[in-house]
Amino acid sequence: MKGKKNPETFGRKWRYLFMILALVFSVGVSAQKTVVKGNILDRDNLPVIGANILEKGTTNGTISDVDGNFTIAVSSPKAVLLIKYIGYKDVEKAVSPMMKIVMEEDSEMLEDVVVIGYGSVKKSDATGSVTAIKPDDFNKGLRTTAQDALVGKVPGVNVVASSGAPGAGATIRIRSGASLSASNDPLIVVDGVPVDNSTIEGGGNVIGGINPNDIETFTVLKDASATAIYGSRASNGVIVITTKKGSDSNLRFNYSTNLSVSTITEKLDVLSADEFREFVPTVSGVPGSVTLGTASTDWQDEIYRTAFGQEHNFSVSGKVKKNAPYRLSVGYNNQNGVVKTNNYERFTFNGGISPKFFDNHLTVDLNVKVSYEDNQKVDESVVNNALRYDPTRPVMTGSATGADEPGLGYFIWMNGNSPMAIQTDNPVAQLELQDLHNKVTRSIGNAAINYKVHRLEDLQLNANLGYDVLKSKYTKNVPDMAGMMYTSNMKDGTGLVYDSKQNKRNYLLDLYANYAHVFNEKHNFSAMAGYGWQHFWKKFDATTLSPEGKELFSPNHYESEYYLLSFYGRLNYSYDNRYMITATLRSDASSRFAKDNRWGLFPSVALGWKISQEAFLRDSEVLSDLKLRLSYGQTGQQDILNDYPYMTTFTVSYPESCYQFGDKWYYTYRPNGYDSDIKWETTETYNIGLDYGFLNNRIYGSVDYYQRHTKDLLNTINVISGTNYSSVITTNIGEMDNKGVEFAINAVPVHTKNWKWTVGMNYTWNDSEITKLNVIDSDANFVQTGAISGTGKTVQVFMVGQRPYTFYLAKQAYDDDGKPMEGQYVQPDGSISATETKYATDKSALPTSYLGFNTQLTYKNWDFAISGHGAFGNYVYNYVAADQYVQSVYSDQGNFSNILRRTKDSGFQNQQLYSDYFLEKGNFFRIDNISLGYTFQKLWNNSSSLRLTFGVQNVATFTSYSGIDPEIYSGIDKEVYPRPRVFSLSANLNF
Repeated sequence: MKGKKNPETFGRKWRYLFMILALVFSVGVSAQKTVVKGNILDRDNLPVIGANILEKGTTNGTISDVDGNFTIAVSSPKAVLLIKYIGYKDVEKAVSPMMKIVMEEDSEMLEDVVVIGYGSVKKSDATGSVTAIKPDDFNKGLRTTAQDALVGKVPGVNVVASSGAPGAGATIRIRSGASLSASNDPLIVVDGVPVDNSTIEGGGNVIGGINPNDIETFTVLKDASATAIYGSRASNGVIVITTKKGSDSNLRFNYSTNLSVSTITEKLDVLSADEFREFVPTVSGVPGSVTLGTASTDWQDEIYRTAFGQEHNFSVSGKVKKNAPYRLSVGYNNQNGVVKTNNYERFTFNGGISPKFFDNHLTVDLNVKVSYEDNQKVDESVVNNALRYDPTRPVMTGSATGADEPGLGYFIWMNGNSPMAIQTDNPVAQLELQDLHNKVTRSIGNAAINYKVHRLEDLQLNANLGYDVLKSKYTKNVPDMAGMMYTSNMKDGTGLVYDSKQNKRNYLLDLYANYAHVFNEKHNFSAMAGYGWQHFWKKFDATTLSPEGKELFSPNHYESEYYLLSFYGRLNYSYDNRYMITATLRSDASSRFAKDNRWGLFPSVALGWKISQEAFLRDSEVLSDLKLRLSYGQTGQQDILNDYPYMTTFTVSYPESCYQFGDKWYYTYRPNGYDSDIKWETTETYNIGLDYGFLNNRIYGSVDYYQRHTKDLLNTINVISGTNYSSVITTNIGEMDNKGVEFAINAVPVHTKNWKWTVGMNYTWNDSEITKLNVIDSDANFVQTGAISGTGKTVQVFMVGQRPYTFYLAKQAYDDDGKPMEGQYVQPDGSISATETKYATDKSALPTSYLGFNTQLTYKNWDFAISGHGAFGNYVYNYVAADQYVQSVYSDQGNFSNILRRTKDSGFQNQQLYSDYFLEKGNFFRIDNISLGYTFQKLWNNSSSLRLTFGVQNVATFTSYSGIDPEIYSGIDKEVYPRPRVFSLSANLNF
């Protein structure tokens, strides 16, 4: 237990400050009021300075002076005082002439309990790198998905939404990830159930069914000591989501609603219709006989809109009799996207009950979550097509018979009486004629049983049975003669009815025991041991038909499964609440590997030293907390796309690929590539951290430095033809190093009776380097990645000595005026020629650092909050600009395409896809949310309240990037759905 600090240690200046504040904020006494005096002490009989004393149900209050004394005039002799102070439990007490109030430390506040694997631990006793946060109720903005609450909040965690569409997924990286071809996604555990976070047909969010309003805490496990207990799939960190539970209080209700309006922040700068008509005739190669249109269409205006959304949540919590707390909630979310026809709708249910039996020795925690999502999507190419479409052409042809002609009344390019096979699709027709729906039904639940053994209560036996079941249906319907059906599908106008169904099941069983005991008041010992089993199964079926039911392509089908088995254990020991050690060991088996390579062993050890508890610091005037953490551990990775990579498998041919022998047609069986020696990818991590606190933790935070080395990378590489059944296989080859620094600081600069100001900031620096990729490495040996368009067109590489996703481009040459020289590139020897020699630019899509910031100011019932985040050191390849060139305004088929104004200004006549001229710095800082709220207390009784909030989301972005938005995880800007600016009005009612 931390030593008490005599308030004298605040120093003389703090005494004077609190005395002044006491005078300023004291409430005058009238003749009609009752004067109450009192003294506030802690359990060591030391005065509590600056405690807030409030007459309950009013705004009448004062604060205690340097001796803990206070005087307040209350409205009635029956009034009740509410006393609050940071780090202590709130006290409610009826008034008396001379009051003596003893405040107790709030162990939940001072010793925040964080959820770790198969248990929990006090934050002050954690030896690993663990961060727990609660979603910010004061400045949450419009949170459609669960991961939105993590943006910019945790050092070492980078969350990048895949697009600005409502319900879109996100890329989450903890310490930048540790793999190349294998998954870099963190393991996500929801109420004890590790969920399946693999992709869903038709896109979508893998945890989109979790209502953010139901989440109590996020716990992020970052270093190997914290994650090793999860062994498999923990190399990229772990995010533990704990949902809200029932309580032992009386029946409580909550209703919250959010109404929102979304708009785009800016449009791409393209030529207007008049500018286009003026520019096209000046382009060489454009025939003088061609005629431009007479319309003036802003295609971006045609696809974008002001979008409206609504969200409603209702929950009830209480207890059945005296020993079964419960909570039930329902949620509804309906958000329109800023691109027309785009809509996201979600229904959620969350229920939990935790009855206790046998004098609280047996606890059964039952949880179930059910969600239904209906995502009306839009074609990804719509945004780019709106940029390119000829602004002199109308949306509709205006023809009286247009509904029966190719294009169905929408303008398309014709070659005589036939639609052109190569043309940009009319973006408005794409939105209004295509029906794309992704419907996902999901349920996650578990039954967790905890039994405290009678007469040996230090021993607890646990069983956790969980499931995660998902069913998705993705459909795409396009009518006959729609313009898109002449450029895709059968390319003859035949419509499309695509229907895919995906089913996933994930079942879990964990059996484990926890033992904890304190010996001689100083030796705190605990141990945990357990067994785990998990089964993953998935099935996919898809058909492609015409609107008349004719089969256009052969059906697609696959079914797959894999198992994980685990034995795990953990030991914790602390002496005198000062010295701590944690050791974990987990052995995992994956059915994805052959028998001899199936098991992986993942150990870890961590040390902790509470320096602030030493005698030479215990009575420090300034330092209130200082803990040193050291850890080492190993984690494993087996999350690859193929569930059977070690064995020979065969792909059965489609009917159109059958082979004829005589009069019969026979299906063929094609062997797939495999590696019988494939095994676990292993990551080992060293971590040193320091947790600190000053001035009774008015200022607190942490600093971490880590080094991570991944070996036996699960990597998809090319192999010599003839050595395997395939020219590409997944095998263990390569190594990668990763290191970084994480810093977090939080402060409460002001905390008085009426005012409170909090500030938080976190900063992360990270660097990764690929150290091995093949048996023999050379400059010519690298893996291409970062596809841009067409087959084989890439702009990034995995290369030894470089960071992952390093851009691989040709070095643009410039003239004396600094203008790029078309088709001229700088060669390795410094000369300039037309040879397009590519090189590793040393510039990666991955940021080297990122920053999070938040601040909140409250005055009485008012609150104002700002939050933001940024990323630095990353680069973005502007494919939107690179794909354009002056000659593209006219094709030899006779159609026209618009261009960016910068394309006209650069003067590039031909496409320069691989020029590093289009590689730009992606540094940015974004103000994510600003909110202003007011809380109405005691509406009709003491427990009722209403909070109203006005908020703005995606307020401003500060960047030098020339495109719309530099925050793109892949680093390649193409066909990106823009992030909208959202204005919202929220209400939260408790009663």
